[in-house]
Amino acid sequence: MKTNVIKVRNDGEGQEAALKEAERFAVYQELDKKETLRLRLLAEETLGMIEAIVGDFNAQFWLEGENGDTKICLEAEAWVDYDKKERLIGVSSSGKNYAQRTFMGKLAGIFEYCMMGYDSPFQQALESGYFLYDGTSSMDYERMWSLDFFRENLSQNLEDETKRAEWDELEKSIVAKLADEVIVGVKAHKVQMIIKKNFRK
Repeated sequence: MKTNVIKVRNDGEGQEAALKEAERFAVYQELDKKETLRLRLLAEETLGMIEAIVGDFNAQFWLEGENGDTKICLEAEAWVDYDKKERLIGVSSSGKNYAQRTFMGKLAGIFEYCMMGYDSPFQQALESGYFLYDGTSSMDYERMWSLDFFRENLSQNLEDETKRAEWDELEKSIVAKLADEVIVGVKAHKVQMIIKKNFRK
């Protein structure tokens, strides 16, 4: 099943409709009360994340899956207007969003970076600190970031104070605790974030 695709904005438009789609999806998947709550939490965290993205931002939100295997999807067009991108980079460089000390705040920064393109000032920081890397052909992305890959790399570097702080933030995150995987990928001027959760595991 794939739900209706809902247009959502960082000013809150579309959030109520998106959450209704999540509830409808839960009924279709025959999720119990606890599973439905977890699905709603993941949807709410996704929608909350986009509020941290600067500029006139809008995206498409939907859910899809069968037999408990669930994907929460968010997709946006990459910004290709150079002047607009430069203004947005300037706002982000102030630290308004990128410096947020939460996992979802950083995920918003990664999503933002992907929308701005690879020449943004965050490229080196993201590639070294957040493990943005070349996607495999099986994932069908030009570039992608993976929660599994991020967690694995942090776990191997916990003696580093910065990595330890990142790990502690990860441990506090609802999404990191509940999701099986989170992917942010870039393909053909589109940026996608997919939160994966199998409720039948």
